[in-house]
Amino acid sequence: MKRIVITIFLLANLATVIYSQEITEKEGMRVLKQIRKEVQLEEKEKARAAREAEKIKAAEEKVKISAEKAEEKKGKKILEEIRRDMNESLEEKVFRSENNPEARMVAAEKAFEIGRERMAFLKAEEKEIMELEKSLGIEDANRDVFLGQKFDKVYDEFKSNNNELEILLLENEKLKEYLSRLDRMEEKVKAGN
Repeated sequence: MKRIVITIFLLANLATVIYSQEITEKEGMRVLKQIRKEVQLEEKEKARAAREAEKIKAAEEKVKISAEKAEEKKGKKILEEIRRDMNESLEEKVFRSENNPEARMVAAEKAFEIGRERMAFLKAEEKEIMELEKSLGIEDANRDVFLGQKFDKVYDEFKSNNNELEILLLENEKLKEYLSRLDRMEEKVKAGN
Protein backbone atom coordinates (compact mmCIF):
# COMPACT_ATOMS: atom_id res chain seq x y z
CA MET A 1 0.00 0.00 0.00
CA LYS A 2 2.86 2.18 0.68
CA ARG A 3 3.95 1.70 -2.86
CA ILE A 4 0.59 2.58 -4.21
CA VAL A 5 0.44 5.74 -2.14
CA ILE A 6 3.96 6.70 -3.23
CA THR A 7 3.11 5.92 -6.86
CA ILE A 8 -0.07 7.97 -6.64
CA PHE A 9 1.87 10.72 -4.94
CA LEU A 10 4.54 10.64 -7.66
CA LEU A 11 1.92 10.53 -10.41
CA ALA A 12 0.12 13.46 -8.80
CA ASN A 13 3.42 15.39 -8.62
CA LEU A 14 4.20 14.44 -12.21
CA ALA A 15 0.73 15.54 -13.33
CA THR A 16 1.14 18.77 -11.37
CA VAL A 17 4.56 19.40 -12.95
CA ILE A 18 3.26 18.62 -16.47
CA TYR A 19 0.17 20.77 -15.90
CA SER A 20 2.35 23.49 -14.46
CA GLN A 21 4.65 23.32 -17.53
CA GLU A 22 1.66 23.56 -19.86
CA ILE A 23 0.33 26.57 -18.00
CA THR A 24 3.78 28.11 -17.92
CA GLU A 25 4.19 27.40 -21.63
CA LYS A 26 0.77 28.90 -22.42
CA GLU A 27 1.55 31.90 -20.21
CA GLY A 28 4.94 32.23 -21.91
CA MET A 29 3.28 32.11 -25.36
CA ARG A 30 0.78 34.74 -24.27
CA VAL A 31 3.55 36.97 -22.91
CA LEU A 32 5.59 36.36 -26.08
CA LYS A 33 2.61 37.38 -28.27
CA GLN A 34 2.09 40.47 -26.14
CA ILE A 35 5.79 41.38 -26.46
CA ARG A 36 5.60 40.85 -30.25
CA LYS A 37 2.57 43.13 -30.44
CA GLU A 38 4.34 45.78 -28.39
CA VAL A 39 7.45 45.49 -30.59
CA GLN A 40 5.31 45.77 -33.73
CA LEU A 41 3.53 48.81 -32.31
CA GLU A 42 6.88 50.40 -31.45
CA GLU A 43 8.17 49.67 -34.95
CA LYS A 44 5.01 51.18 -36.46
CA GLU A 45 5.41 54.26 -34.24
CA LYS A 46 9.06 54.57 -35.26
CA ALA A 47 8.15 54.21 -38.95
CA ARG A 48 5.37 56.79 -38.60
CA ALA A 49 7.70 59.16 -36.73
CA ALA A 50 10.32 58.69 -39.46
CA ARG A 51 7.73 59.48 -42.15
CA GLU A 52 6.63 62.57 -40.21
CA ALA A 53 10.26 63.64 -39.83
CA GLU A 54 10.78 63.18 -43.58
CA LYS A 55 7.65 65.22 -44.32
CA ILE A 56 8.83 67.99 -41.99
CA LYS A 57 12.29 67.87 -43.52
CA ALA A 58 10.81 68.02 -47.03
CA ALA A 59 8.62 70.97 -46.03
CA GLU A 60 11.61 72.77 -44.51
CA GLU A 61 13.58 72.09 -47.68
CA LYS A 62 10.76 73.53 -49.80
CA VAL A 63 10.64 76.63 -47.61
CA LYS A 64 14.41 76.97 -47.85
CA ILE A 65 14.34 76.58 -51.65
CA SER A 66 11.52 79.10 -52.01
CA ALA A 67 13.41 81.55 -49.77
CA GLU A 68 16.54 81.06 -51.87
CA LYS A 69 14.53 81.63 -55.06
CA ALA A 70 13.02 84.78 -53.58
CA GLU A 71 16.48 86.04 -52.61
CA GLU A 72 17.74 85.17 -56.09
CA LYS A 73 14.88 87.10 -57.71
CA LYS A 74 15.53 90.04 -55.40
CA GLY A 75 19.23 89.94 -56.25
CA LYS A 76 18.51 89.76 -59.99
CA LYS A 77 16.15 92.72 -59.66
CA ILE A 78 18.80 94.75 -57.83
CA LEU A 79 21.42 93.82 -60.43
CA GLU A 80 19.03 94.81 -63.20
CA GLU A 81 18.42 98.18 -61.52
CA ILE A 82 22.17 98.72 -61.17
CA ARG A 83 22.74 97.81 -64.84
CA ARG A 84 19.93 100.14 -65.87
CA ASP A 85 21.35 102.93 -63.73
CA MET A 86 24.80 102.43 -65.21
CA ASN A 87 23.61 102.23 -68.82
CA GLU A 88 20.84 104.80 -68.71
CA SER A 89 21.72 108.30 -69.78
CA LEU A 90 21.53 111.06 -67.21
CA GLU A 91 18.76 112.77 -69.16
CA GLU A 92 16.66 109.57 -69.02
CA LYS A 93 17.20 109.41 -65.26
CA VAL A 94 15.82 112.91 -64.81
CA PHE A 95 12.80 112.44 -67.06
CA ARG A 96 11.97 108.99 -65.69
CA SER A 97 11.07 110.63 -62.39
CA GLU A 98 7.64 111.89 -61.42
CA ASN A 99 6.29 115.04 -62.96
CA ASN A 100 6.37 117.30 -59.88
CA PRO A 101 9.19 119.80 -59.30
CA GLU A 102 10.46 118.24 -56.08
CA ALA A 103 10.83 114.80 -57.62
CA ARG A 104 12.50 116.26 -60.70
CA MET A 105 14.87 118.21 -58.51
CA VAL A 106 15.83 115.08 -56.55
CA ALA A 107 16.19 113.06 -59.76
CA ALA A 108 18.33 115.75 -61.37
CA GLU A 109 20.52 115.91 -58.26
CA LYS A 110 20.97 112.15 -58.36
CA ALA A 111 21.71 112.24 -62.08
CA PHE A 112 24.39 114.88 -61.57
CA GLU A 113 25.93 112.90 -58.73
CA ILE A 114 26.10 109.84 -60.96
CA GLY A 115 27.54 112.01 -63.73
CA ARG A 116 30.12 113.30 -61.29
CA GLU A 117 31.10 109.72 -60.44
CA ARG A 118 31.39 108.89 -64.13
CA MET A 119 33.48 112.02 -64.74
CA ALA A 120 36.01 111.14 -62.03
CA PHE A 121 37.87 108.68 -64.24
CA LEU A 122 37.57 111.00 -67.26
CA LYS A 123 39.14 113.87 -65.31
CA ALA A 124 42.09 111.64 -64.37
CA GLU A 125 42.61 110.80 -68.05
CA GLU A 126 42.30 114.47 -69.05
CA LYS A 127 44.87 115.43 -66.42
CA GLU A 128 47.19 112.74 -67.71
CA ILE A 129 46.75 114.02 -71.29
CA MET A 130 47.54 117.58 -70.20
CA GLU A 131 50.68 116.41 -68.38
CA LEU A 132 51.81 114.44 -71.42
CA GLU A 133 51.22 117.45 -73.66
CA LYS A 134 53.26 119.65 -71.31
CA SER A 135 56.08 117.11 -71.12
CA LEU A 136 56.15 116.81 -74.91
CA GLY A 137 55.95 120.56 -75.33
CA ILE A 138 52.64 120.46 -77.14
CA GLU A 139 50.30 123.18 -76.07
CA ASP A 140 47.33 123.75 -78.33
CA ALA A 141 45.91 127.24 -77.95
CA ASN A 142 42.96 126.33 -80.15
CA ARG A 143 42.01 123.35 -78.01
CA ASP A 144 38.59 123.56 -76.35
CA VAL A 145 38.09 123.06 -72.67
CA PHE A 146 38.06 119.41 -71.58
CA LEU A 147 34.77 117.64 -70.98
CA GLY A 148 35.38 117.37 -67.23
CA GLN A 149 35.81 121.12 -66.99
CA LYS A 150 32.63 121.69 -68.98
CA PHE A 151 30.78 119.30 -66.67
CA ASP A 152 32.02 121.17 -63.59
CA LYS A 153 30.80 124.45 -65.08
CA VAL A 154 27.36 123.00 -65.89
CA TYR A 155 27.18 121.37 -62.46
CA ASP A 156 27.93 124.69 -60.73
CA GLU A 157 25.16 126.37 -62.78
CA PHE A 158 22.82 123.52 -61.87
CA LYS A 159 23.61 123.91 -58.17
CA SER A 160 22.90 127.65 -58.24
CA ASN A 161 19.64 127.10 -60.20
CA ASN A 162 18.74 124.26 -57.85
CA ASN A 163 19.24 126.49 -54.82
CA GLU A 164 17.01 129.14 -56.37
CA LEU A 165 14.41 126.48 -57.14
CA GLU A 166 14.52 125.22 -53.54
CA ILE A 167 13.95 128.77 -52.29
CA LEU A 168 11.00 129.16 -54.67
CA LEU A 169 9.56 125.82 -53.56
CA LEU A 170 9.83 126.84 -49.91
CA GLU A 171 8.10 130.14 -50.66
CA ASN A 172 5.45 128.21 -52.60
CA GLU A 173 4.85 125.97 -49.56
CA LYS A 174 4.52 129.02 -47.31
CA LEU A 175 2.04 130.59 -49.71
CA LYS A 176 0.01 127.37 -49.82
CA GLU A 177 -0.04 127.32 -46.02
CA TYR A 178 -1.17 130.97 -45.90
CA LEU A 179 -3.88 130.25 -48.48
CA SER A 180 -5.13 127.28 -46.49
CA ARG A 181 -5.25 129.47 -43.35
CA LEU A 182 -7.17 132.13 -45.26
CA ASP A 183 -9.60 129.48 -46.52
CA ARG A 184 -10.18 128.26 -42.97
CA MET A 185 -10.70 131.82 -41.75
CA GLU A 186 -13.15 132.48 -44.61
CA GLU A 187 -15.08 129.31 -43.68
CA LYS A 188 -15.24 130.46 -40.05
CA VAL A 189 -16.49 133.90 -41.11
CA LYS A 190 -19.15 132.33 -43.36
CA ALA A 191 -20.16 129.96 -40.57
CA GLY A 192 -20.44 132.89 -38.16
CA ASN A 193 -22.81 134.85 -40.47
